Amino acid sequence: MFHRKLWAIFLGLSFSIPALAQDNEFQHDPIEYYTSRILSLILIAGIGLVLYSLIRYRGRTKGPLSWGLLLAAVGVIPLTTGLVGTVLVFERAERVEFCASCHLTMKEYVDDLKNPDSKSLASLHFKNSYIPSNQCYQCHTSYGMHGTVEAKMSGMIDVYKYYTRTFVKPIKMRTPYKNDDCLKCHSGSAKWQPIHADFKDAIYSGESKCLDCHGDEHPAHTLASGTASK
Repeated sequence: MFHRKLWAIFLGLSFSIPALAQDNEFQHDPIEYYTSRILSLILIAGIGLVLYSLIRYRGRTKGPLSWGLLLAAVGVIPLTTGLVGTVLVFERAERVEFCASCHLTMKEYVDDLKNPDSKSLASLHFKNSYIPSNQCYQCHTSYGMHGTVEAKMSGMIDVYKYYTRTFVKPIKMRTPYKNDDCLKCHSGSAKWQPIHADFKDAIYSGESKCLDCHGDEHPAHTLASGTASK
């Protein structure tokens, strides 16, 4: 009876752990939503198995059942939740809220992004929903798998510098902002094509920079301390 009550408590706790919500209810990802809750359930089940083994077998391994419970609790469950959890963490690391969590360096950029009175390119894209979600990541990550891997590696370096306080302000991009990161969305669109047709070859080659024209009136970010071109 005690074991049943203990198991019921663990089940109740697992479903009460909330997952991180999306910014927009229409962008809700059911796979991420339920996976995070299933992972919570599996983790608590693993803790329950360890406690059950300690209570039932008093730390001793007797027979295949006790060995099976021990293997599941300290091997299979941690490995499974670790792998799947890493994927979820990488997905959530793409959100604006993750960027804002480094408040000493990135808060002013996120504040500018969400400021409806700002005339920066970041704010214009955000308030007009030109990019529906993960706005920081979408603008600062190149296209394809290579871009994703590069962004994750750079992000790990940034996190290290942030927590070791080895960053330098003002924050600067490692390399100049590439036209490709604008063109991956704008190139070929009905609005972009006729306006840029005469000099699109120069834009494609990088001879002309997108921010050479757009950065004068609408810099990437307009911060309280000045103008930041990113």
